Amino acid sequence: MKKQIVGMVLAGGRVDELSVLTAKRPKSAVPVWGMYRFIDFVLSNMMHSGIDAVGVLSQYRPYSLNAHLANGAPWDFVGRTRELRILSPFRGAEDTDWYRGTADAVYQNLIFLDHHSPELVIIASGDHVYSMDYRPLIRQHLDCKAELTIALKQVPRERAPLFGTAVVDRSGRVVTYEEKAAKPAGDLASLTVYVFNADVLVDRLHENAAEGRTYQIYSEIIPRMVAEGARVHGYIFDGYWRYARTLDTYYAANMDIISPSAPELATWQVRTNLTSGTLGDPAPALFLAGSDTRDSLVCPGASIAGTVEASIISPGVIIEAGAVVRNSIVMHHSRICSGATLDRAVLDKGVVVGSGARLGADDGSAPRRRSKATSDLTVVGKGTHIPEGIVIGRGCILHPDLAERHFTAAKIAAGTTVGP
Repeated sequence: MKKQIVGMVLAGGRVDELSVLTAKRPKSAVPVWGMYRFIDFVLSNMMHSGIDAVGVLSQYRPYSLNAHLANGAPWDFVGRTRELRILSPFRGAEDTDWYRGTADAVYQNLIFLDHHSPELVIIASGDHVYSMDYRPLIRQHLDCKAELTIALKQVPRERAPLFGTAVVDRSGRVVTYEEKAAKPAGDLASLTVYVFNADVLVDRLHENAAEGRTYQIYSEIIPRMVAEGARVHGYIFDGYWRYARTLDTYYAANMDIISPSAPELATWQVRTNLTSGTLGDPAPALFLAGSDTRDSLVCPGASIAGTVEASIISPGVIIEAGAVVRNSIVMHHSRICSGATLDRAVLDKGVVVGSGARLGADDGSAPRRRSKATSDLTVVGKGTHIPEGIVIGRGCILHPDLAERHFTAAKIAAGTTVGP
């Protein structure tokens, strides 16, 4: 069925800087704010903006993401005129078996655009945290007769090198675009939200497939369009937005929701998959006698008998009496046993911390520098069981699915990585 606009979500990549949190899933499927996944925000934005045909470009270890998407039903992408399609790499006469970049990912799935014959295509990243009504962006695009409109947000000058950045003139036209330049000319960061005229996008993708090197929209297609004088405009967004690429920025994004300046989440109307096997229908959170919880987000289904301070507690988490969780993120169905202590720790799903264990213990030593992540956060992979009484220093990385036998010492020094 012909649509005026369709959406495509870039959701397939793994981010090395997130370490073991992306060992078994793409970044778009990593939990955030207790109950959600990164991809929930862009899909909710699409739904609320009336974009009801969406393709999700997925490739890296997609099982967790695909199970969460549930064919789009949680976001009402079902029905005679609505759909959500998972678009994976495939073998074909002229197709690669792995996406080489964002431009190549969309190029390999031009059949999705052919099916709907849209006038416009909105392409958005699936790993950012924000709430945006895309309709004003689309209206501006049409009013300006743009070929491409990029959503932009002003960021502090010192952070601008972390992003693609633009300079716009008084009419809003992009006159300079740079991707992660050491000293960018502008401080308007790209949110990786693009509205293209469909015919322009198709032509540019064919051109990039023939001549590209990185096969990326942000590093090749956009700079080339700007350099050639194409009608590229910027749309300035001034709401809350987080790009959580590293462990530190992921942690900071989670802590935002319990800060005094937290975004008004109730107004965002974020949807997620609540069906059996993900969150189900959990009972209300239970705070037992003697528990103490302060400045924290505690999700339904959690049971708290110990102390929780400035932390994010996901559904199904059990914190036993005498346990202390501070400044930490504890994901679904993990158990913190009696007397255990967590400080600046991130636990993936299904982790068990044995009685009396200490994670993120500050023994006065500085964590050894790591090549992928230099954070002092202690991060524990999915399904790991930590022995009783062990002391694990700050900045440690524990791989998924470790059993007690994998811990051969009573103390793990700061900055250590523990694998099977």
